[in-house]
Amino acid sequence: MALGKFHAVTIPMWAEIGVAAKGLTTGISSATATVDQRTEPAARWAIWRDEKRSRLEDDRGKGLNSAAAFAALSGAVPSDAIIAVDVGNNTYSFGRYFECQGQRVLMSGYLGSIGFSFSAAMGAWAATQDQEAYWGRKVVSVSGDGGFGQYLADFTTAVKCKMDITHVLLNNSELGKISKEQRAGEWPVWQTDLHNPSVSAYAKLCGGHGIRVTKADQLRQALDDALAQPGPSLVEIITDADLI
Repeated sequence: MALGKFHAVTIPMWAEIGVAAKGLTTGISSATATVDQRTEPAARWAIWRDEKRSRLEDDRGKGLNSAAAFAALSGAVPSDAIIAVDVGNNTYSFGRYFECQGQRVLMSGYLGSIGFSFSAAMGAWAATQDQEAYWGRKVVSVSGDGGFGQYLADFTTAVKCKMDITHVLLNNSELGKISKEQRAGEWPVWQTDLHNPSVSAYAKLCGGHGIRVTKADQLRQALDDALAQPGPSLVEIITDADLI
């Protein structure tokens, strides 16, 4: 359904990218007239990294910016980790700022299934316990407060089953993606603010590790501590809903 959804495609091809690229490399004649375009994405990467660095300092006094949160996460998460990402502005921010080094990323695509990430992380943890190749790999979940708030009780299951999962929560007390869509439609922002408990305190009450981050210089240590925990852990990052 997604092939050609936004742009016309002459020949649509649905395949795993590594297999497809290898097939194209071996199947296309070297005599084919092509242009080496590798310098262009390299140049764009350099421009984007400069832009990301400039956003690290954004501060309106309403919480941390997403660039800082994901810069810290990029440095903290092991390269062989499994990362489940939720739905909403946190997903866009993950795509903009997190730099993968080989991690496996689980997403729900365009299904709009808010609350996906922690449940997917639980499934990933359970599915890899009997596979030697995955022993010791960290499972990480990323979401906003809106998504995680719908499945808070799942954390107790993770504690009960001693699931080694670290959840990174971007808490802006808002359904930020819905607010953004309402503004884009030139409608008033309506009923998107949230009344949240202290989610890090909740994680502790469940028997897991919980820590709340309100300053950028706390991010890396908080993430390192959470990832070092042998069971469920949660890092609650207070963020600005508009600095995504």
